[in-house]
Amino acid sequence: MIKKILFIFLLLASTLVAETKVEYQISFIGMSMDYREYDNSGVILDSERSSYSDVSGVEFAYRFFLDRNAYIDLKAMGVAGYSDYVGAYIDSDAGYGSVKSKTFNTIKDFSLAYNAKNMSDMNLMMLGGIGFGYRYWQRELSTTQIELYEWYSFRINAGMEFKYKNLTSSLIIEYQYGLNPTMSATGIDEDFELSSANIVKISLPLRYVVNKNLDLSCEYAFEYQKIEESDVVYDGGVDAYVEPDSKAYNQYLKVGIVFKY
Repeated sequence: MIKKILFIFLLLASTLVAETKVEYQISFIGMSMDYREYDNSGVILDSERSSYSDVSGVEFAYRFFLDRNAYIDLKAMGVAGYSDYVGAYIDSDAGYGSVKSKTFNTIKDFSLAYNAKNMSDMNLMMLGGIGFGYRYWQRELSTTQIELYEWYSFRINAGMEFKYKNLTSSLIIEYQYGLNPTMSATGIDEDFELSSANIVKISLPLRYVVNKNLDLSCEYAFEYQKIEESDVVYDGGVDAYVEPDSKAYNQYLKVGIVFKY
């Protein structure tokens, strides 16, 4: 379904202008993760942490200009790597910290958005955009315990852009509202219906113009992700499980190249 929607958006965009300009960007990513789960009283149950070198990947971006100040962005990001797990076994009374191990994480994020700048001859411009996306996060805690979080999201962003000679710097704040988020776990037939899965993202991208066909880019991004407790799932009608509240503080460093046509 998502492929059909992306195709329709790009087809509509191609009919709006006779002359177009496009950009292709590839960025290499290092991700720092700080994830924590809590019980109903706010006591931490387990956590995952990684450094920028532990989880890494790549992002591909395509930008289609409708005119000088309006464009469509299509992005696909994928990162993977190990984080340090600290927690406890399920139904154990030993408590947080009694188990330490490694978790292999795979995160994929896809987005499509319409963005625009205000018409201005000044160096400072205001930005805004609206779009939707898809989030995939798989936690492989062991070969027998794999958790998969998935959701679509409505996304809106606002910010500002400043240009000085060949350098462009931006500040962008984005809110992602999760739609029907779920989590599935190995050995449990039913999916967990999460109450919510929302993200606030702050990005600080920089671009340097090398020539008319090439830019260099780097970006720092911070994400605050909050997932709220799921409904109760019964495994075989006997054991009851709940996916608890969680918070994640993710940071990304991106370095890339932009090809302009």
